[in-house]
Amino acid sequence: MEQTETMRPTVSKFYRRKLLMSTFSTTLCIALVLYMSGLFFMLIFNTQHISDMFRSNIKLTITLNDNSSLASIEMFRKQLATYPFVRESKFISKDVAADELKEELGEDFVALLDGNNPLMSRIEVKLNSEYATLDSIKSLSRHLKTNNVVDEVNFPHNVWRNSTSVLNKVSTIVFTLSLVLLVITIIFISNTVRLQMSGNRFDIRTAKLIGASTWTITKPYLKRALIQSVVAIVLSTVGLTLTVKFIEKIVDGVVTISAFPTTLMVMAVAGFAISLLTTWYYSRKYMLADEDELYY
Repeated sequence: MEQTETMRPTVSKFYRRKLLMSTFSTTLCIALVLYMSGLFFMLIFNTQHISDMFRSNIKLTITLNDNSSLASIEMFRKQLATYPFVRESKFISKDVAADELKEELGEDFVALLDGNNPLMSRIEVKLNSEYATLDSIKSLSRHLKTNNVVDEVNFPHNVWRNSTSVLNKVSTIVFTLSLVLLVITIIFISNTVRLQMSGNRFDIRTAKLIGASTWTITKPYLKRALIQSVVAIVLSTVGLTLTVKFIEKIVDGVVTISAFPTTLMVMAVAGFAISLLTTWYYSRKYMLADEDELYY
């Protein structure tokens, strides 16, 4: 009898420790899965932003007529700044263009041409993202060419087409992977909760046999699932926040913060919904199961 009484605290302590480890490992697994899901959802929400940022950095080059006066060029530059499609513009005189080309070639090509500079002054324009489409660019080019100051308007169409094609393929791949990861998230969290609930199946069955109501039996497990979900969401949010800040530090402007609240909302809804629904499902399953089914 003394041995039995002495062993009870040890056994009780062992089971408390086992329950604590089970709860901790389940919470950590859910947090890691939510964190990975959050990263992919951030990537989805930022795909269009990255695409717009890339395309808006492709330059529209306006070559100016050599016989244009400085006053007419300055007037054109002021007029250009008022257009809604212009994000920023940069004027490069023919002398500056010659200096840039000298640096690239490594020799003074102007001297080889007896001091004649064949280059022309130009204005490099970066477009706002909503105007960075082929139809808009063609329309803008026709409009700009109506000005007497403008000699030619050039745009790297091939670069734009290739970049758009690549970005569209990347968007499709990211979207597909995110859907797959969402399914994996549901399955993984469900299995994690199922394994945890499996350890309580005999307790659930015993409570049912002594006449406890469904809510009385399910309530403590739902409460545990709720606490685990909150902790997992907090941990995944902290991890995702640190990751986003790290990415922003490396590549400034690549992540739009406006997508962050939406991502956190998706993570929270997924974490709560999957954990609580799975807990409710398996608690009901073990309550209604035959005794033989509890051993498999």
